[in-house]
Amino acid sequence: MSRQESAWSLARRMRLALLLLFVPVLLLGSIYYLHLSSELEKELKQDLMDQNRRIRTVYVTPYLDNLQRQFNLLYERLDYRDFLAADPQIIQRYQVDWQFFFSLRSDLKYIYVGTEQRRMFITPAWVPDEQFDPRYRPWYRLAQAHPDQTVWVPPYYDYLNHDLVMGMSRALLDEHKRVRGVFAIDFALNRLSRVMEVPGTHMRSMQMIVNRNGQLVAHPDDARLLKIMEYPNWLPRLLGQEGQFVDQQAQYYVSYLTLPLQDWILISVLPTAELDSIKHTALLNVFYMVALSSLLYLLMALIWSSYFRRMLAELSGVIRSASGDKEAPPRTAMRELSHVYAELDAVGQGYELARQQANLDRLTGLYNRHFFDEQLQALLESRHPFYLGMIDLDHFKLINDTYGHQTGDTVLRRVATTGMALFSQHGWFCRYGGEELVVMLLVDNEQLALAMMEDLRQEVALLHWREGGLRVTLSGGLVRVQGGGLECLQRVDALVYAAKRQGRNQIVHEGDGSTQ
Repeated sequence: MSRQESAWSLARRMRLALLLLFVPVLLLGSIYYLHLSSELEKELKQDLMDQNRRIRTVYVTPYLDNLQRQFNLLYERLDYRDFLAADPQIIQRYQVDWQFFFSLRSDLKYIYVGTEQRRMFITPAWVPDEQFDPRYRPWYRLAQAHPDQTVWVPPYYDYLNHDLVMGMSRALLDEHKRVRGVFAIDFALNRLSRVMEVPGTHMRSMQMIVNRNGQLVAHPDDARLLKIMEYPNWLPRLLGQEGQFVDQQAQYYVSYLTLPLQDWILISVLPTAELDSIKHTALLNVFYMVALSSLLYLLMALIWSSYFRRMLAELSGVIRSASGDKEAPPRTAMRELSHVYAELDAVGQGYELARQQANLDRLTGLYNRHFFDEQLQALLESRHPFYLGMIDLDHFKLINDTYGHQTGDTVLRRVATTGMALFSQHGWFCRYGGEELVVMLLVDNEQLALAMMEDLRQEVALLHWREGGLRVTLSGGLVRVQGGGLECLQRVDALVYAAKRQGRNQIVHEGDGSTQ
């Protein structure tokens, strides 16, 4: 059979194949229509559950963990004997230390210690009446009942300042494990509701947090806080660590997850009308898709054969031009198709490898300076707010001189790995040059951005090294950026130098008064 006859046979087969493909399109459209309701409902429920997990993992749990981490940091500095002796100078030093934390957290309300002697030491200053006995307060009794752990105090209404607060407390023990007092901190309750406000979600869902009694701990409407949830009949159905159900009467999909440390429940609700709207839109799309596909297949069956060879020739020419091959490939009936795909595959692999090599730092595996410059410029032009952090390893030259450059490279790699684990879901971690690293955090909360920077600093300081006497710390700066130019690099660089001047191993941000 001649080459022309083989090519003509191919064209006929292509037209026949396109006509036959019209049948499965109709069949698949019908099957999709019949199963659309159940599949959309499954997908919607899964999306709601995934969103619930994301809110807990990315927003709620880091916020609560950060509160507890700062509570423990203050608790570890306490000595119960100082409060029993009540030396004014010592108490003043504690209060100065506590006051510093108020400059770091806008949601902080009170820091206080109550003793078995009925004495109260509190910041901001507050003088209780003679009848006040801290030993009978819920925060004291909870800590007394669990002396070896930090306990979360149920949220309550502060009648003194007319605020809704939540808190933590822990017992101060003597050498015989006897409770001599209790340390506690109160935070603004409505801040937790703001933490759950997730931008960019495609679903019209609503999130809330309730305790086991059905009281609202977090809700988009602050006026609802500490009131009983709108549907208390859901409480018996909130079983296990997570789950979901449909309330047909209220017409809501309900997804829930537990927060075990606080014994709270994170709930996401979505109106069932959302599914009806999606289903209607999807059904219209199916109808239009089948109608359009029918027309396209009929049209393609008529004209495909005349454009088939031309399309392959143009694709091959483009690929040869991109690869620098000026020699035209042999023109055959069927080998052209395999040749095009082979060239596409080779070009695609080469492009992917070149892209990775262009954007990644070979030593650390972080994004490199080139990628950082491009991403920073794009963020500045978009005027989307973000936080820019810069990190410099302390005494890195001394590490290289003392332990060798191979150890210095190991230090950079371990610090990079630690940072990638912390920042990968929130932005881009890049090597700026030498021992300088930068991170662009796409978060809206300055406390969260600062907490992540502090987490990196603390985790790096706690790393163990094979080399005796080696200890690695870092100094860093953090600034908020929204539009503008490259002066943000000068701002954050100045904060890094401020951290160096203030003794290294610390993170300095623009809201920190110590940078003045």
